[in-house]
Amino acid sequence: MNKRFVLLYLAILVTFTGYGCAAGVDREHLLTQMLEGPSPLIVDVRSQAEYDRDHVPGAIHVPFYSISSGLRELGVSKKDPLVLYCEHGPRSGLASFSLYLSGYEKIYSLDGHMKGWRTSGFPLEIISPSR
Repeated sequence: MNKRFVLLYLAILVTFTGYGCAAGVDREHLLTQMLEGPSPLIVDVRSQAEYDRDHVPGAIHVPFYSISSGLRELGVSKKDPLVLYCEHGPRSGLASFSLYLSGYEKIYSLDGHMKGWRTSGFPLEIISPSR
């Protein structure tokens, strides 16, 4: 594989899978918003199995690869604040970039993503326990 192509690919990946199109939101701040209300729409962009295993309470599930069409089907306004997360960050970054290109205005990325939420000992919703 061409070395320049690999470097370009890595540069794009780093740019758009971190916080390139989404501001970060602190876990503690989000938890406070959830408890005191109103909180933004929280979107888990991981796989269905990951979502079922554990997710942020109240989060909806829309896989990263169908984020724009999924939110459109749910009737989510492009002006509504959204907090996206995945397990570590890359899928959320791709979803954020897709939403940015689709015209969404208030996109936030959960600092530390699901791994950070879980490590902090914050509440979890579980649909099916891991095996």
